[in-house]
Amino acid sequence: MITDVFMRRQALILGTMSFIIIGVLWQLVVDFGIVNPFFISTPSAVWQELLVQLQDGSLLVNTAATLYSFALALGLAVVVGIGLGVLAGWFRDAEAALEPFIWFKYSAPTVAFYPLFVAWLGYGTPTIVAIAFLFALTPIYANTLSGIKNVDRDLKRVATSFGARPHDIFFRIALPGAVPVIVAGLRLGVGRALTGVVVAELFGANAGLGYSIAYYAQMLQTSRMMVPIVTVILLGVILTQALSYIEKRTEAWRVVHDN
Repeated sequence: MITDVFMRRQALILGTMSFIIIGVLWQLVVDFGIVNPFFISTPSAVWQELLVQLQDGSLLVNTAATLYSFALALGLAVVVGIGLGVLAGWFRDAEAALEPFIWFKYSAPTVAFYPLFVAWLGYGTPTIVAIAFLFALTPIYANTLSGIKNVDRDLKRVATSFGARPHDIFFRIALPGAVPVIVAGLRLGVGRALTGVVVAELFGANAGLGYSIAYYAQMLQTSRMMVPIVTVILLGVILTQALSYIEKRTEAWRVVHDN
């Protein structure tokens, strides 16, 4: 336990030092004229612009718009992905029926559906949510399917020998044993949902971090553009790390069922 805590603190310290080193190098390459600030700005200029956008409220408004679409898309992906994954993992006929659609989703670039969703749903939040939903659906479904299918056969045989019925095996063995794998899929889905939201906002939106990135890029305002970019990165790190923490907490399920 003490070793785990030490390793986590060490990882946090090393990660923080890496960000500081990158920021210092970023500032130095611009200050010494190695790179034109027009292309990447500087940490100091981005920080000043960050304070400006916080004071005028634009950053908070855009962040709230992105998080709203993200929450809707991820929520839908979790419900549909876990639901279909459990269904396909427990019933082979359901897996066979869903497999063509999943392979189609794997092979087709999700962004290609953007014009279609615009025609159906129009510009704005509905289309953004639909695109982000498709981004996040696949890893959640695939991990749930894998977790349910890979039930410990020895546990199933033992449970069956003691008179366990199929629904007992599902709720007491298959589903608890799949929890760590499902959470790992959620961690992947979080990153993909955020990516989908930002990508969709780049194409067409009137608010959001992706919208502000595209707007400031068109205006050739690099420092202002870097603020929403950095915000997206921080959001991605925070969200994925939160799911990573939950994933580690569910490892106890896997240990119990492996033994």
